[in-house]
Amino acid sequence: MDMIHRLRRKFLLLAFVAVVIILAGALGLINGITYMKMRSEVDTLLTAIVQNDGIMPSHQPGTSTESWLSDPEWYNDTPEFAHQTRYFSVILDHDGRIQRLNLSNISAFNELQALEIARALADSPQAQGVFKNKRASYCYSVTERSGGGRLVVVMDCTRDVGAVDAFMRYSLRFGLVCILLYMMILMFLSNYAIRPFVENVASQKRFITNAGHELKTPIAIISANAEALELISGKSQWTDNILFQVKRVTRLINELIMLAKMGEKNQQLLKRETVDISRTFEEAVQSFAPVVEGEKKTLVKEIHPNLQGETDPKYLYEIFTIFMDNAAKYCDEGGTIRAVLEPHGKQGFRAFVSNDYKNGAQVDYSHFFERFYRGDESHNSQKGGYGIGLSMAEEATRLLGGKIQVDYKDGVITFGVTF
Repeated sequence: MDMIHRLRRKFLLLAFVAVVIILAGALGLINGITYMKMRSEVDTLLTAIVQNDGIMPSHQPGTSTESWLSDPEWYNDTPEFAHQTRYFSVILDHDGRIQRLNLSNISAFNELQALEIARALADSPQAQGVFKNKRASYCYSVTERSGGGRLVVVMDCTRDVGAVDAFMRYSLRFGLVCILLYMMILMFLSNYAIRPFVENVASQKRFITNAGHELKTPIAIISANAEALELISGKSQWTDNILFQVKRVTRLINELIMLAKMGEKNQQLLKRETVDISRTFEEAVQSFAPVVEGEKKTLVKEIHPNLQGETDPKYLYEIFTIFMDNAAKYCDEGGTIRAVLEPHGKQGFRAFVSNDYKNGAQVDYSHFFERFYRGDESHNSQKGGYGIGLSMAEEATRLLGGKIQVDYKDGVITFGVTF
């Protein structure tokens, strides 16, 4: 059923959004922590070199206790760690002249290149940063020396940056694989997840259909007995009331059964054929003309001629009559009902029925297509409705592939469909 398919798609969409948000948050947090950890380690090394006047200090045995809950400081690394760090340092005076150059721990730059880079970084407004050179990444620090001049330290951090980039790439791939596997599993299990709802809906529809058919028999007997009483004793207000209520209940039963059957149909079961849309709309509108004129209301028709379309004539006619019935019931006394049919797009059409409704300014129209909803909360039976008609119109419009809408403006309410 279409409703079940829509529910399943909505369930899968919500589950997909939820897992994407969770994974994006988790992976984003992990990658953020990894990046900050890398920057912290690089900054710690740069600080150590700067504090030792441009020379990496030798290994110092750490005094802190290591555990899986805390990270060791840089000096708690192996004795070879200091020799693995690739860097160079330059001390410049305030005029940019070289005072000391240390290239013993790097081979990527000669003296001229190192001096050129150091002077450029010393003139940079940023005291710390990262730059690229021949696919390698370098972190730098520029500090003022207490004895005068500036100390520029440039350290190779290619492995650190590459490790973080690789971790980000692999975590992204991992996240995509997790989402794919999750959706595959969820698609397989989604039918089991919504099965109770499906069974409940099917049970409700069977109950409505069966109960409707069962109620028709006693209703028919009551109607026959009331008519027999009229033949024997003549008409009275009691028999009139009985027959009036029998008609109302019969109509309710028929509408409930039709609504239940609509939910069971899908696009493949519709009887689509070439339909004269203009004629169908004209017949639906004209069938209410005596009622409208009898209540001293004005009916205005604006019907574009010779509109044709491929659709189910039964459901299309039902939509038009529901709109007209609703307008005839709720139009203000002495008001105007306007029925319009016009082309829409290349092969489509738009039909709408509007009526004067001065009390509609404070009405919540979002509920109008809900089953059994009525704007009159007292459920006064004088209007003769049950709040099912517009729900039937919405269901029929959906089956035909159209769009239904309601609008209120300047004291006029309008119901329309677009195909």
